[in-house]
Order: sequence, then structure tokens, then C-alpha cells
Amino acid sequence: MSAITVLALAVCTASAPGGVKPERVKLEAKVDSRVELISLIFRLSGAEEYNQPLAESPYSEEVDAHFGPYRDHAVVAAAQRLRADHGIGYDAPMKLAVHLEDTQSFGEKTPFDKEPPRLVGRWPVPEARSFVKLARAFAEETEFNKFFEDHRTLYRATAKRMSAQLEKRDYVKWFDAYFGARPGAKFYVIVGLLNGPCNYASGIQYPDGTEEIIPIIGAERFDKRGVPVFDERIDSTVVHEFCHSYTNPLVDKYARQLESPGRRLFAHCEQVMSAMAYGSWRHMMYETLVRTCVVRHILATDGKAAAQAEIEEQHGRGFRWVGEFSEVLARYEQQRERYATVDAFMPEVVTFFEGYAQTYEDLLAKERANAPKVVRIIPPNGATDVDPKLSEIKVFFDRPMEDGSWSVVGGGPEHPETVGEVHYDQDRRVFTMPVRLKPDWSYRFWLNRGRYNHFRSADGFKLECVEVTFSTRGK
Repeated sequence: MSAITVLALAVCTASAPGGVKPERVKLEAKVDSRVELISLIFRLSGAEEYNQPLAESPYSEEVDAHFGPYRDHAVVAAAQRLRADHGIGYDAPMKLAVHLEDTQSFGEKTPFDKEPPRLVGRWPVPEARSFVKLARAFAEETEFNKFFEDHRTLYRATAKRMSAQLEKRDYVKWFDAYFGARPGAKFYVIVGLLNGPCNYASGIQYPDGTEEIIPIIGAERFDKRGVPVFDERIDSTVVHEFCHSYTNPLVDKYARQLESPGRRLFAHCEQVMSAMAYGSWRHMMYETLVRTCVVRHILATDGKAAAQAEIEEQHGRGFRWVGEFSEVLARYEQQRERYATVDAFMPEVVTFFEGYAQTYEDLLAKERANAPKVVRIIPPNGATDVDPKLSEIKVFFDRPMEDGSWSVVGGGPEHPETVGEVHYDQDRRVFTMPVRLKPDWSYRFWLNRGRYNHFRSADGFKLECVEVTFSTRGK
């Protein structure tokens, strides 16, 4: 029995009868019971990526109302333990979901003890099977399949909207041309209604070499009826998640050659990468190839201006080499008679990163030498007796800063309440943030942090991250 889904199964890329390949592979979307079940279990476990504010909708409210009373179920405790002991989070739950037959039999689409290449890693086989057994009991006790059936109208509307957006692009044609065709592969998209802005590459590789390539795209915008809204902004996300199935194996294949430059790069951006759940040089390299291939796709489909905007977006996220690496891939595109596939071009990719690691270290050294400095803060950083009547936080710099550009990073109760317009003085050496403080309260925020780094000097050098803490005295 197949998983409970909405819309038909995906179209295969193999040749049509008579050996004539279809001109276009139609991508379809679905809402899948396996993904919804595993997502809601990890939502109940408290995993932040399955509790994103942008995922909140009438549907998520119904999920919480129906399944909330089962937060103490054994499978929820198992999810918490797996996260703590094995790092099971983000894409790992989704990869397990697509390896299940359905949410009734909970059979394995390909035997786990054969170590499916797209499941192994963080999922130990005994732990995976134990979790699936508990998930089956949870589904039966909570009447999950009935809940899923009762929401079929929403699922159909969601799938229809996503499919209509996918119809506007011939994604598979570009992938076939750029990376080489994947005969026998099935392509489709699953919409994760509880995943918010989180998107995951997933798929299944069977022992006979056939495969399913299945991006799971989160829903983060909803109309008044609670149906997800998708538009052209989803295009780069879909390309990104599909790309992982092509580029991750290449990083793995050339891992020995990429490891040394990868580790050198990662050592200088570990904090930024880890904040995005990319906790190793290899994950950074996975994302590097994917994000740069997205740039090349945007260039081919939407032109230079859109591609440059994507490059700048990725630079801001910490992938500061994407622009230069994009030019390397441009050589691949210009020499296809020599390089039939990206795989054949990978030695050139290795050569680029071997050289770029030193270039990047030299760039960072130059930036550190020329970076602006904070010379004073009011109240003093680390102060423990600040007057709660203080109405402005002031930061004094050693040189003029870029006008209208700053990043005060933080949130929640530790972040000072801003009550007016932040601004620089006329010389742009003093930054002022009007605030309302509480008595007997501790505050914490950062000047620049991670990809939020808009405190820059007038000549373009960014401020290195400064953590600011202070506490106010009581009434």
C-alpha cells in the first residue's frame, strides 16, 4: 500500500515508448502523510526547526489541538533523545519519512539493514527501526490517518498551488543538461505544511540503481483560508533542494581532495555556518556547490542582474566565495566539449578551492587589520548597575561608519526595547539607539553577528562581532 498522498505519482525521466524522450518532465507536488506525521512528532518534541513562527497557520493550530495531548507519548521522548544523542534534527527526520512505505504498514521502502545511502549517517539502523515502531503506535493511538483524511481538501489545494508554480519552469531539463540525465529517476515535490521556512533535500536510492529525488518544501505564507501561497520566489528554493541530489555525491566522491581547503575555510566561518546547521566543512561544501549552481541556474533563466543579487545574498550568508566560484563554473559551461559533466570538471573545482583557501585567509587578515573598532559604549559593556532611566545606548567608533548601515542582533526579553529612530551623528562616529529599559534586568545583544554584518566603516570594512551585555539596578 502506498503512502497517503494527494495527486498522482511523479513522472519518470526514462524514455517514452518508442525511445522518444518527452520534451518536458512535468513536476507535480503532493502533501504526504509520512512527512506530516514525522514533522508533527518532532514538533511535539520541541525541535525548533519544526516549531518555526512562520509555520503557524489554522492547520498548525488544529495539529496542536488534536495531537498536543500526546506530548508525553514514547515516540516524542524518543525524538528528544535521538536529537540529543545522535543529532537527529532538520533534514534527518524527513529523510526517514520518505524511506517509509506509508503511515499504515510503516514498511521500509528499501531495507534499512542494507544501509540506504540517503538514510545512513545520523540514523543508526536499530534506532531508526525502534523509532518507526513507536511512530506506528502513535499514529494508531492518535488516529493520525483519519486526521490526514479529514484534511484532504487542504492538501489538494496546497498541491494544486505548488504544482501550478512548478509548471512554470522546466527544472529537470536544466538539471539533465547541466549535470547529465538520471535515467529512471522520479522527480516530485512534497510540501511540508509544518516546516515553515525550512526546506530539505531528500530522496531514495534503490539497490537496482533507480531513485526518487524528492525536495521537501516548507510552507511559510498562507492565505485567509489557511492555504499555503507560492510564487516565483520558490524557484531558487526548488532548484537548491534538487541540486543537493546531484552535488552532494560529488563532494563525497572528492572529499579527500576537498578536505584540506574545506577545513581551512570552515575554521574561519564555523560560527556562521553552525548557526545555519552546517556543522562541518563537508556540509559547508555541500552548500557551496548547491548555492553556486543556483546562481548559474538564475543566470541562465533570469539574467545577470538576478544572478548578481543571488551572489550578494550568498555573500551575506557567509559564502563569500560564491561569486568567484561561479566564474569557475562558467568555464565548465564554456568547455562542455571537454567536460561532459560536472563530475568530469571536479578536479578544476578542487584546484580552485586549494588556491582560494589562502586567498580567503589573506582577505580576512586584511579586513582584520582595517576593521573599525568600538572605542566606547554607553552604558559600559559589562556594567551591572546601569540606571534603568537611561534612554539611549551609544556606541562610539574610531572612524566614520557607512551611513544608514548597522546590525544590532538579538531578540527576546534580553534585547533592549527600541523606542525611537536609531541613527549616526553627523560625523557617523557615534551610533545612537533610543531605548526603554526595565529595572533589575539583564540585557544582551551583538553589534554584527553571523550574516548580519552591516556595521561597516565608510571605506567598506566590517566591524568584527561585538557582544554587549549590561544589567540595570533595581528600583
